[in-house]
Amino acid sequence: MKIDMPLRLAATIMMAVMLPSPSHADANCGPMEVAAAEIPYFVESPEKGQFVELLRAAAERAEIDLEIKLYPKKRALGLFQISVVDVLMPHSSAGVDVPSLKSVPILNKRDFVFVRKGTPIPTTVKELEGRRIGLTSQYAYPKSLIGNENIEFSRAPNSDLESVKMLSIGRFDGSIIEERSGLKAISEAGVSNIVYDKNHPINELNVWILFSNTPCGLFYQEKINAAFQAMIADGEWDTIKKLTAPNG
Repeated sequence: MKIDMPLRLAATIMMAVMLPSPSHADANCGPMEVAAAEIPYFVESPEKGQFVELLRAAAERAEIDLEIKLYPKKRALGLFQISVVDVLMPHSSAGVDVPSLKSVPILNKRDFVFVRKGTPIPTTVKELEGRRIGLTSQYAYPKSLIGNENIEFSRAPNSDLESVKMLSIGRFDGSIIEERSGLKAISEAGVSNIVYDKNHPINELNVWILFSNTPCGLFYQEKINAAFQAMIADGEWDTIKKLTAPNG
């Protein structure tokens, strides 16, 4: 059957209108809304924290308007899962599996066992057996750790600062805390009886920013990842990480 030229042209135009494009997503996405879980050192306010400063620098490069709001971890995750927000920050490889798009890794999270001075420092999960170990309630930990039934875990601490204070007065035999957050907590607690072995992390995890698996999520992911790669290449990434370090 022969199709005349006007009909063919109309069909071509209709197909072009229906096909999604980055510019179309850009026009309809609006500000990038981020649900961030408050974490000492990494996410401390909508303006402060290493992850916050990395994302804000990337958004500025990508010319994306940004709205960051802080929530308890479970609340932030829930808002992301029901598509109230476009972005979740942060999420680790120990967390629940969430259908999403990932940023480049923003951290290789290294957790250590902190103990009181004079106590042998465990360097393996096996060496934690028979001990009472503090875990910060809002964080995710790998099954290789929390699945060991011979370790008594306590989720009583609501923050790394609380965990350090409880460890210092003998409530725990040890606390598992991310290195930089742990050092900051020790400083803020004003205690001098807590130590760790910086050469032996008890576990390591990757941490990302998650984007919704939608046209806008894809647009944000591509823009932010491109900005992150540029920041890594020109040194701004390392500069922010050094400036936001506890002793930076």
